[in-house]
Amino acid sequence: MASSTTPGRLKVLLINPPVGPRTIGLRNIARIEPLGLELVGAGISKDHDVRLVDMEVRAADLDDMLREFSPDVAGVTCEIVHVDTAIEALQRVRAAAPDCLRVIGGHHPTVWPQDFDRDGVDIVVLGEGVETFAEICAARAAGADSYDDIPGLMLRDETGLRPTAVPPLPKTLDHQPPPDRSLTARYRDQYFYLFEDSVAAIRTSAGCSFPCIFCSCRVYSQKMFIPRSPELVFEDICATSEDFIMFCDDHSFHDPERMRILGEMLEKAGVRKRYFAYARSDSIVENREVFALWARIGLTLVMTGLEAVDEAALKRTGKKTDIANNEEAMRILQDLGVHLSAGFLVDHDFEKADFKRINTYIGSHPAILLAEFTPLTPFPGTPLYRQTRKKMLTDDRQVYDLQHFLMPTKLPPQQLYRHMIRSYLRVGWRVVKALELWRPSVLFSKRGRRVLIGFLRNFAAFQKAHLNVPPAPQSQPQSDAATGHG
Repeated sequence: MASSTTPGRLKVLLINPPVGPRTIGLRNIARIEPLGLELVGAGISKDHDVRLVDMEVRAADLDDMLREFSPDVAGVTCEIVHVDTAIEALQRVRAAAPDCLRVIGGHHPTVWPQDFDRDGVDIVVLGEGVETFAEICAARAAGADSYDDIPGLMLRDETGLRPTAVPPLPKTLDHQPPPDRSLTARYRDQYFYLFEDSVAAIRTSAGCSFPCIFCSCRVYSQKMFIPRSPELVFEDICATSEDFIMFCDDHSFHDPERMRILGEMLEKAGVRKRYFAYARSDSIVENREVFALWARIGLTLVMTGLEAVDEAALKRTGKKTDIANNEEAMRILQDLGVHLSAGFLVDHDFEKADFKRINTYIGSHPAILLAEFTPLTPFPGTPLYRQTRKKMLTDDRQVYDLQHFLMPTKLPPQQLYRHMIRSYLRVGWRVVKALELWRPSVLFSKRGRRVLIGFLRNFAAFQKAHLNVPPAPQSQPQSDAATGHG
């Protein structure tokens, strides 16, 4: 990886790759700014010429940018469903700028770097990449031909990926700069979340210490919770022009005292925005007053993984909560006027009756506005992946989207996807009634059309989702569909 770059300012290109054609999920109903790249860009913008292309908004922007901007360093962020598209983006960079140093980082490269021992990738960044990427750029600008002295990397050579020293995880995120949102200025009117026409992403923390067997967040943070101080989060929120804030944390209320301080600062300053946050049900129950504070200042929607509607299934997740706790959390949110987006795990032995139980449960709990039905997905690096890896039907990362069935199922997959569609249709109708989306002023608005088209695209994707995963090698048992009772 010899460098011919003259010491000084570099041309740095940051790339947010699109999801692939087989991925289902939020792609059609939400588009969030690439906050990680905005943070990385903020760390180098004073020293280098930084550009950002968001291929999730306009995929053609990468080729357009490469025609006018030949980068010295290219960095791409990557979640698990972006493995193919992220590597493809770097390969396109290499074709246009052969001497460019190609770097990949983010959540999935950290927990499973072996997916990136691929042509087109020079360096994999592990963990928090703001400072590490700045070190890479500084070394490149100084004419370095080796990056072995930078900790937290996987370097690719003719033998494969080899690690540099392992740095300790930071205790806080306070050393990181605020995101440079000027990098996404030309895309900002294209960011939205469900029924919200615009959205800003705020990161208040990283990681989670709870022992859920299916979650890779605690793998990323080595079972640590890494906070950002309420004072710095307050500044970030006040600097945004958008009225709707999405907290991009694994568990925003992991430290309730920190969120109480932040909430009081916002309330005292008269900051009025609407907020979305992830929170565990036990955190809601144990900190009602903190959630009451946030309800007063604009907490609109909380995403909580209820996971199951019976104790035995909930216990198997390792979540360390129970049904009574979930019920109390829903009562609290309903009393506070905060909507719940509830996540339910869909196991691979689910039958029609299991979907019916969840649908009935949702119908009997008015606190639930939205619901997500999540096929149990063994993410690489998790305890669940270690338990089930030999059962996995595919390594195609595009379908590791929490919407595809990746292990052998009791029912034929095509039938399971039909049950998923029916369940989502019930939730969609629930939302229409609750938010009065049937009103012509909403239904025929830009927002209404966008949401309707997004849901229709997802339903179409579910219709052919069974084609994206190879069939199980063993024969499937006869189902109710085969006997005419589907």
